[in-house]
Amino acid sequence: MIILTPAVFVADQLSKLAVERWMPLGQRIPIIPGLFDLVHYRNTGAAFGIFSGMADSIRVPFFYIVAIVALVLLALFYRSLRDRDVLLSVALSLIFGGIAGNIADRIRLGSVIDFLSFHIGDSVVNTNILGKHIYFPLEWPAFNIADSAITIAMALLFYSVLLGRKGVNE
Repeated sequence: MIILTPAVFVADQLSKLAVERWMPLGQRIPIIPGLFDLVHYRNTGAAFGIFSGMADSIRVPFFYIVAIVALVLLALFYRSLRDRDVLLSVALSLIFGGIAGNIADRIRLGSVIDFLSFHIGDSVVNTNILGKHIYFPLEWPAFNIADSAITIAMALLFYSVLLGRKGVNE
């Protein structure tokens, strides 16, 4: 699995550099009209933009500390795996590459480049529920390759736990 972490990191960084170079911030290019667009967004927060409203003086150190602690813990856990713990090795390698990709953006730009956007046409939910007006587009928050790697890793870990397995060969 030694090649998976750098492969995720390189694919993530190259894709973000391409978006940064060839797409102005805020641009949207339909790839599959009504379903999938390439976009150029910057996310100062975490997943789904959480913590983006937090003061920079708290948010920035928080993300660096969380990333460093996560990388150290992942490295220690990875070292404890047996050779046959293939599923866990793959999952940890994906997480490590994803974290490294997003933290590289934070170091370089102060935010993370997101560029993959899935949506259902231009549909929105626009309704009143219990006297509260609710309005939001039916669009998944934009994400990137690092986010995808982490999500796939989490699905692999869930699969492993669900089946009570530590590795493919057990």
